[in-house]
Amino acid sequence: MARHTTRRTSKHLLRHCKTATDNDFWTTKLIDAEELKTRQADYCDTVPSDFKVIFYESMSGARMMDSPYALFIRLYHEPEFRDYHHVWSVRSFDLIPDDFEDDPRVTFVTRNTDAYQYFLALAGFVIGNSLLPDYFVRKPEQKYLNTWHGIAYKALGRTQSSPLGAAGSVYNLLQATHVLTPCPDMTETELSRFSLRGVYSGSMAEVGYPRQDLTLNLSKDDGEGIRDQLGLDPAKKTILYAPTWRGNKGSARFDAEQLEKDITSLMKLDANVIFQAHHIMLRHIKNVDYGNVIVPPSHIVTNELLGITDLLISDYSSIFFDFLATGRPIVHYLYDYGHYADERGLLLDKSELPGPIVATADELVATVNGLISDDYVPTKHYRSAQKKFCPHDDGNATSRTINWFIRDDASDVNLIETRERPSIIFWGGRLDNGKKTEEFLRSVGEAAERGDRDVTLLVARSVNSNKSAMDHIRQLGLSISVITRNDFEMVMTSAEAEARIRKGTTRHQTAEEPLSRWVRLKSLVSRSKEPIKTKDVLLDDMYHREYRRIFGDAQFDELVMFPGASQFWRRLAAHAVSDGKHHQEGQR
Repeated sequence: MARHTTRRTSKHLLRHCKTATDNDFWTTKLIDAEELKTRQADYCDTVPSDFKVIFYESMSGARMMDSPYALFIRLYHEPEFRDYHHVWSVRSFDLIPDDFEDDPRVTFVTRNTDAYQYFLALAGFVIGNSLLPDYFVRKPEQKYLNTWHGIAYKALGRTQSSPLGAAGSVYNLLQATHVLTPCPDMTETELSRFSLRGVYSGSMAEVGYPRQDLTLNLSKDDGEGIRDQLGLDPAKKTILYAPTWRGNKGSARFDAEQLEKDITSLMKLDANVIFQAHHIMLRHIKNVDYGNVIVPPSHIVTNELLGITDLLISDYSSIFFDFLATGRPIVHYLYDYGHYADERGLLLDKSELPGPIVATADELVATVNGLISDDYVPTKHYRSAQKKFCPHDDGNATSRTINWFIRDDASDVNLIETRERPSIIFWGGRLDNGKKTEEFLRSVGEAAERGDRDVTLLVARSVNSNKSAMDHIRQLGLSISVITRNDFEMVMTSAEAEARIRKGTTRHQTAEEPLSRWVRLKSLVSRSKEPIKTKDVLLDDMYHREYRRIFGDAQFDELVMFPGASQFWRRLAAHAVSDGKHHQEGQR
């Protein structure tokens, strides 16, 4: 495994020696959650940022894919960025494409290793499309672009059944210096369902997804190369079936028996039929017989596969939004619509879908045969969907994103104002089951009704078990941003951890500590001079880091404190307003 590491790492990035950056540095995963947090904090505290290093991750390291991949490919090939180093997070070194196997300009790391944490701290630029680890706290000088990974079709974020939303997604987006959206519809989804409105302090822009450029700009030669790899018959149309998984995260599933029946039906088509599974589905369909249906290897990029596709069959996957930009036919195969809509929730009505909707395999085959037998002309309804969901899909989203994110040139993007009014945050914390909570949450709603400020509510995840509080929060609606702090021990450096139990002054890593692997690594990567900090300064740094983990660089104009808030919540609140003003409820 070591051949995947030091050989492809530029020497100026890591002043390594074999005793420090041995195989463990690259392959051994830190298991203890608190050790992971402390190690990442220590790396961030000691490793200076390098703005010629770019760190990429797609779907927690699933593979090189999506908009981060589209940006990487462009940056990798542009002469202006020839001396930049690219670091990719992958779940396994087996996922490394042959083209980059021994490339000295590209490094591959896996999550929760020292190598991952080191490069995540080193990179001046971070690009992701989902969630980075929960211990990630962007360094103040780092630039972090979150592209997200698709237009919302399925319910996500804050919903009636989940009024507190998805805390991890909110943290990642609020920490980002740049948030990219493809269209007004998705902009509103992120502002409301991920609670960015009135909170997010970075640069948000409607740019279009860079991954779309891989589809729209696919060259003839590259298209032929993919067709050759897949063994497609050039005399036949190519159909891609790309369904998504069922259930919810943590309980994902897919009906393999249903899939086999559908595969059997699709084999009746006089066409090249390709089956592309969502990466979450793969573990649920290991023993499916695909017959003569083609399953592409993982190294073929989905958006490039769309470039050679003549017709797409999908269900509730957002892949249809990507294909919509091509103007080619889409069939929505919704055999379990009622059950899926009830279980998972959908943000689009059937009437908003651009293509024909079918519910049985026989209808599917008949509809597909009809669409591929003649030249397709998009309907008025299809064109309307393109206008709504694909306004920026012109093949230039990658260039616009690089100008905006890397070059600080926003002249070609549609910037979104996320904070249009003065902001107020109601600092609830854990709340309680009493009258104080009822009055506090009522005041949140009253502040929103006045309409003169952007209103945000902060609560602890434990509030989820407080039925009365949850009923109030559910009634607040999406015009109020709700930020939830999960039960989470704070990320802290080793010095800060000591400061919680020691008095007086302490130095980062004392001489009497055992010579751990971290101590040896630290001597190689640390800044030239480490500051000496008092206990109070160290503890303040710890709370500030925790605030930034949740809110990024957001600051509020006014803060209303829940009267029963503990010392922890009060110390955290000290970092929320620039002038230090706090207010008890009823004393504003």
